[in-house]
Amino acid sequence: DVVYVFARAADGPRMPLAVLRARVADLPLDFRLDDSMALRPDLKLSSAAELRIEARVSKSGDAIPRPGDLAGESATVRPGARNLKLSIDRIVPDAR
Repeated sequence: DVVYVFARAADGPRMPLAVLRARVADLPLDFRLDDSMALRPDLKLSSAAELRIEARVSKSGDAIPRPGDLAGESATVRPGARNLKLSIDRIVPDAR
């Protein structure tokens, strides 16, 4: 299984601003997200006033959430926040 850790703007598009990919075997995972992990050069992590950090375990390995994947998210934080602890504590529901 693949673990995705990503940051989204708290008030903005659903597209992640930065993404890290790891393996479940790497958990617990110390991580750092920064502008070098941006999916688009015009949408950088440092450009957001507030972020939500999310983690998802993908059983398929796909970046798109699927029912049955495991997920968790942080409260809203500022860019540069340190020592966050994320709990992967819910199941992605079926979209029906």
